[in-house]
Formats: sequence, C-alpha cells, structure tokens
Amino acid sequence: MAFELAEPTTVAITNANPRRELHGEEKVRAIDLSFTLTGENTLLDLIEPGLREHHYCNNALKDGQDPLPGVVIPLPNLRHPQLPLIYHYGKGQKWRGYHFIWDWGIDENHVDFTDAVLSGLQYELSEGGSVTIKGTISYNGEELQDNDLFGELSGLAAEGEISIKLLAPAELVQAKKGYRAGKPDTPPARDSGSGELDFDDDDEDSEEEGDGEERTPESAFADSVLGDQQ
Repeated sequence: MAFELAEPTTVAITNANPRRELHGEEKVRAIDLSFTLTGENTLLDLIEPGLREHHYCNNALKDGQDPLPGVVIPLPNLRHPQLPLIYHYGKGQKWRGYHFIWDWGIDENHVDFTDAVLSGLQYELSEGGSVTIKGTISYNGEELQDNDLFGELSGLAAEGEISIKLLAPAELVQAKKGYRAGKPDTPPARDSGSGELDFDDDDEDSEEEGDGEERTPESAFADSVLGDQQ
C-alpha cells in the first residue's frame, strides 16, 4: 500500500518552489509544492496500515473500560510518549508515477498531472489523537510551459489551503537522476570534459546556480519565464 489521497482533501501549501532543471542541453520548468495535512490519527493508515496502533493506544481501555461492540476504538494516547514525535517515512526516497489533481472549484477546471513525484513524506504525532502529515509534490512536465498555470502554481503558498487528490501508482518506482515526467527513466548524458559521462540530478546538479540571494517564488517564476523567452 502506498500513501495517497483518493478523495478531494484539503491541504495547506507551505511552500511553492518554481525552478528550472537541466536535462542534457535542455532547460525545463519544474515546481515543488510542499504540503501539510492535519487530522485524526486514522490518517496514519494512509501511510501504512498498523501505524496508528503502533504509535497510539487507549489508556481508558487499559484501565478496564469495556469497548462498545461494533464501534471503532479511538486511540487518543501516545503508546510511547518518551519516543520522538516526528518520523520520516522512506527518508530520502522519491516515488514517481503519482497522479496529482488540484481542484480549482470553478467550472470544474483543475490541474491534472500524471507522473508527478512524491518525496519528503513524514508525520508528526500529538497526544490526544491528532497527527500532521507533510510531503512534497514535484513535477516537470510539458504542462508547465503554460505561463498562467505556472504562475498559479508558483503562488500557491500564498493561497493557504487548497483541495487536491494524490493518487498512487500501481507500483511505487523510485525517480532516478534525470527523471522527466511522462518519459522513460533513461537520463540524458553529457560530456564533462573528463572523458566520463555525467548524469543530471533532479535536486542538486539540475537546478541553476543562483547569485547567493534568497529568492521568492514570484521572483523565481519571473526568472523562469524570462529564461524561456531567451
């Protein structure tokens, strides 16, 4: 089972990072959308069945209170309160093939991306039975050539909460270096001058070097648009 949001779910976008990646000699647009989702600890079942029971218990039941038949037992108490509260799930892994849908809620218009990447999945526990799930959705497909769409995505952090679906692929596949949405995982190669072929990296080598100043999503989006026009 893989993490997914099969029904329209309200999440908060905490950061939107528009950027360009180098794929061989080609510069392509990309976007990273970091999100958070807070709710009952049943959300842990979306990550992996059994996580809720692993982290939570019901102290009242342990003290002798009888559960009601046919009722889902709430687990509000931390089973091991001295353990860390924040956990990374599949730390460092990036899963491609996700179907990302953003409902605009107007005339049924929405963003519909296939072969998006999910990374940075983590969860934070709280006494009382609530959890917060965090993750990052990345995409670098041809749809980002639409300036209006790219601008809307780049400004999502200012919008706060949005409604999305995030559908998992039938089989989780790691996004390799040189990943390109909608294309086979065979990264382009370039000659580094040393006689060896180098492969582009999505996170580090593929992003353009900045001037050392912190950039806002708006300035990064503007730079990307200007770069495409050159």
